[in-house]
Amino acid sequence: MNVFKINIISLLISTIIAFIGTPFIFNMLKDGDCLCLNYKKESIPSSMGLLFVIVQTITVVLIGLYVKKDLIIIMLYLVGFILIGLVGLLDDLIGDEKVKGFKGHIKSFFKGTLTTGGLKAGIGFLIALIISIYISNGVLEVVVNTLVIALFTNLINLFDLRPGRASKVFVIMSIILMLTSIDNYFSFILFSFFGILIKYLPMDLKAKCMMGDVGSNTLGLTLGVYCAYTHSLNSKIIYLAILIIVQMLSEAISFSKVIEKNKFLRFIDNLGR
Repeated sequence: MNVFKINIISLLISTIIAFIGTPFIFNMLKDGDCLCLNYKKESIPSSMGLLFVIVQTITVVLIGLYVKKDLIIIMLYLVGFILIGLVGLLDDLIGDEKVKGFKGHIKSFFKGTLTTGGLKAGIGFLIALIISIYISNGVLEVVVNTLVIALFTNLINLFDLRPGRASKVFVIMSIILMLTSIDNYFSFILFSFFGILIKYLPMDLKAKCMMGDVGSNTLGLTLGVYCAYTHSLNSKIIYLAILIIVQMLSEAISFSKVIEKNKFLRFIDNLGR
């Protein structure tokens, strides 16, 4: 099976659908008053990641029907993808902004209050566990895959603090993951997102809209599933260690300040704005 051909087809399909669908989603959110303030204090549509859910689902279904391979893992990915997108959308719409970080949501839970962030974490872990049980060989790999998918799902959200940053992190991580994978067949789920970002990213960079948690969560889950499904156990353990370190650092330091103090990171971060 020609992996390159499948990736290009996936890219083209998602690009076409994204260009057609973006104005409709943008105007729907705007007319529905689903707005938030950007860093310029301007009201812009939030939750544009809804576009990701729609376009990615259509594209991956079409590719799955075309390749007729690994349909169960494709189905599990899409079910988890749509579910984490819906929970992310719920967090965007009614989330309590006063509760921040993983620790904050855990503390609220043990005090008897379920936050949308806590619900998102729980659902994300359940999705990761179910997918991991199917694709893993042995208990150790189930544990590693579950944590890799769950932490990747939250990773993009940690960087979604400036226009375009989350999308750039996704693209960079996608390239790294494809370079370290032992099987690039499943990379069409990344290329389909590249097609979406061709249309979406320029809007985000100009602070005309925000992807919201519905966007960052679906980007992260996609990275996690790809990593878990296409990498060796040793590679996944290395990625897991890095993800744990990043998660711990996010509770202690500001990534935005770190980026601002580094010339190269600041250049990448500001590119396109």
